[in-house]
Amino acid sequence: MKRLTVDINEEEYQALKLIAENEESTIARLLGAFIQDLTFSDRSGGSDERMYARDYLRRAMLKYR
Repeated sequence: MKRLTVDINEEEYQALKLIAENEESTIARLLGAFIQDLTFSDRSGGSDERMYARDYLRRAMLKYR
């Protein structure tokens, strides 16, 4: 397993924590699931999840080009 450090502010952290808690999960599991879908891991949530993760990436990265 690899560990990542993500820079977010306190407000983003608290919002993400609430989202994870509402899903009865943790921030690490939530982000891990997204990464698994984005990377087409054998642990991904399925074909729709992979497609939506890629679509999100394409839209989100437009502002960073």
